[in-house]
Amino acid sequence: MAFKNWNVRVHLKTGSVHLGQVGEENEALARCAALSKFGIPEDEDADPNRRGIRDDDEFDVTPA
Repeated sequence: MAFKNWNVRVHLKTGSVHLGQVGEENEALARCAALSKFGIPEDEDADPNRRGIRDDDEFDVTPA
């Protein structure tokens, strides 16, 4: 199966924010790649302005 680009958006109280793209074969793998690339571990979450996916954040991936 060929890789596709997927847009990654995180949904915050202030609105949705586009974080970037990941390349994967399907949506499930793209979600895993998004967490790997944009996930912010709880112990590294000192800056509230840091863009990424936090533990309680909703996010989605859509074909680019």
